[in-house]
Amino acid sequence: MLAAATGANAPAHPGLLVAAEAASGALFVWETADGRSCHGVAKTQGMTTVACASRPNTPPVGDNPRLVPLVRMMATGWNVVFGTEHETVESVTCNGEPVRVRNVGVLADGRRTIHAIEFPDLTLGAVTVKVRRGTRAVTERLELHPSSKSDGQDLASCDPAKP
Repeated sequence: MLAAATGANAPAHPGLLVAAEAASGALFVWETADGRSCHGVAKTQGMTTVACASRPNTPPVGDNPRLVPLVRMMATGWNVVFGTEHETVESVTCNGEPVRVRNVGVLADGRRTIHAIEFPDLTLGAVTVKVRRGTRAVTERLELHPSSKSDGQDLASCDPAKP
């Protein structure tokens, strides 16, 4: 991945963060020296792809607690990478079932904690994310796909209304 993420798209401190990994490859996230967020996929067959935001601090860190979707793509499965600001993730569920959360690292000068979840295939809908804000536990929704329309296809789906 370092061979593909070069020049203006090269990772700054803390370097490449592994968001997902499998026998087929890995998904990485990082920030550039000018503060642009990037992600890249390295496949074991030798293929790599890199994509970076065109502007620094995209999306900007907010003043209020929130979840920030960063990457939603097929890499090692259906991978969703998100950040948290001013709150801590306690759990993620899909249709009431626990989803494994990977704590990826910290970006944006320590102001955004990065997490990742993965599903075997494209999954629509939204997961329920339980977060802690100081002493309070709060429940939020995280959309898994920008469209959430199946167009008649039989796709997996998470429904936050389910227990």
